[in-house]
Amino acid sequence: MFSRLDNYIIKAFIPTFFMCLISICGIYIVVDLLQKLGEFVDMGGEAFNTGLRYYTYLFPVIIFQFFPAVTLIAVSLVLVRLAKNRELLAMQVAGISLYRILLPIFIITVFLSFASFGDQEWIIPRFAERLETLQQTSFSDNTQRNLLLDDKENNTLLRIWKYNNKTQIMQSVFILGRYENRKKKFTISAEEGRWLGNGIWLLSKATKHVYNEQGKWIAPIQQLESLEFNSAITPLELGKIKLDPSLLNFEQLKELCKNEPDNPRNSVLFHSRITYTLTHFVLLLLGIPLVVGFERLSRNLFLRMGLCILLCGIFYALTFLCSNLGNTGMIHPLLAAWLPVIIFGSAGLLFFDMLQM
Repeated sequence: MFSRLDNYIIKAFIPTFFMCLISICGIYIVVDLLQKLGEFVDMGGEAFNTGLRYYTYLFPVIIFQFFPAVTLIAVSLVLVRLAKNRELLAMQVAGISLYRILLPIFIITVFLSFASFGDQEWIIPRFAERLETLQQTSFSDNTQRNLLLDDKENNTLLRIWKYNNKTQIMQSVFILGRYENRKKKFTISAEEGRWLGNGIWLLSKATKHVYNEQGKWIAPIQQLESLEFNSAITPLELGKIKLDPSLLNFEQLKELCKNEPDNPRNSVLFHSRITYTLTHFVLLLLGIPLVVGFERLSRNLFLRMGLCILLCGIFYALTFLCSNLGNTGMIHPLLAAWLPVIIFGSAGLLFFDMLQM
């Protein structure tokens, strides 16, 4: 049973959480709507119905992406208000430790982590196909982004930031060649790739690194204005738009990893799905000390909130960096998924332990 104090904190947190969730989702939708304004204008009378269906399908995806950040911001707002009104001080003077005050927040966070997991497992996959179809038919500009393809015939992995189906031009290309023992054979970074035909891509402004069978780099670095690269990946293969793996549930993602064992992106997503449930607690362990743990910071409302937002940004930036390194095979998928949680979780436990309870 919750005490009167627990009920008071829960009643303060829940409305704040939903207010933050709706606000952040609303900002995201407005920005996305402005970016797609030209497409909506071209739709004419169908714009309203198409937009309504599109953002209805997209809304669960937005919620899943921002759930941990919203939790931290909502907790920060509640604690700031309690600290500003001297309510936290009054509770501590009454002999209640900060651990006990924060207990209902961590209990709610457990339920929120389960809610975000349920959103990804049951709600998002239910609308995934319709969302993907609507994006392709209504908002496609013949450009695909952030592609990762495994050329099994040549034992290479291609990461393409942007590909235009109409011009058959790739932009920001990274190619990882591998030996039979899975060690790096070579890496190529190129600004652009153009299809020549007969299994050949012409890479422009390429940088090539070569490695021996032990994975050690062999000098020198090759700087090339142009480089012809043989690949079984053709424009026809690139033009096939598949369902985004991030929209799949846990079992579907597990099956995808089984069917495509050489594609590290699927493994990174699989392990990240496990670590994502811990993100709520990691951000809280880091954010709460910034709000109530350091006396100088606790006097400045804007500095506290700014640090929490900055903290979320750094965490997501590190997560994005590790995911990209894992997707290209630079680091193991397990490490790519767990490294941000381990680093920030350890720092959070240290900061939380430093709190004056």
